[in-house]
Amino acid sequence: MSLKKIFSVVLLCAVFTTGTFAKNHALGMDIAVGVLGFDTTKFKVGGVENSYNVIDILPIKINTYDCFLLNDHLGVYASLGLLPGVQFNNKTTVNGVTEKSDDIWANVGMEFMIGPAFGIDLGESSVRFQIGAPFHFMGGVAMLDRTRVVSNTRGGRIYMVETTYKESIEYFTFGLGLTPQFRFMADRRFSLVVGMDFVFDFLYSCTYKTEVLGVTSSRKYEPDSAFRFYWTPYAGLGINF
Repeated sequence: MSLKKIFSVVLLCAVFTTGTFAKNHALGMDIAVGVLGFDTTKFKVGGVENSYNVIDILPIKINTYDCFLLNDHLGVYASLGLLPGVQFNNKTTVNGVTEKSDDIWANVGMEFMIGPAFGIDLGESSVRFQIGAPFHFMGGVAMLDRTRVVSNTRGGRIYMVETTYKESIEYFTFGLGLTPQFRFMADRRFSLVVGMDFVFDFLYSCTYKTEVLGVTSSRKYEPDSAFRFYWTPYAGLGINF
């Protein structure tokens, strides 16, 4: 399934629920920006170990905590995020020998989270603490343009020609998240939200593609094992309903 189809399904699923009122608003939608997002992924394919790091630059997310049961303590968390960044520190280990690439890949991902949430007002203040424990899904693509010099023989003479070729990796991850958040001025229509996202993905698949002189080839990989850890602090505007 292509990234476009996956993203269409994610967008259709991102319908946020509604809830009731507490002293502080128990339902709010946030528009937030992360400071930086830090991603470390490791996986093994056919005995070959691979790893890479990603730094997401100002990741953007829209999320909601909808608390409507048990006196507005238990509810639903949902989030849709865009993660633009760079991929680097790519490593491959074969028979104990590690090769490191210095290439910097352009990287962009879209994630979706949904799952149970818990919220509580902190005493008599207008501060509300909320935390979600959602399922996490992400689809992304990393891209790199290379230029290399190749030899070409014509008329008995050898010419050195620069050839540009493109590489890309389309990848999908699935796992669990943990999303603690503080909502200041939760008793007003607008509030400041500060939080942190932690993601633990344990399913990973990718498709590696190359394009040389307009000819594209691809190969899909299903790792034997994989683990991705991602975290980002964020702040944003909360809209209380």
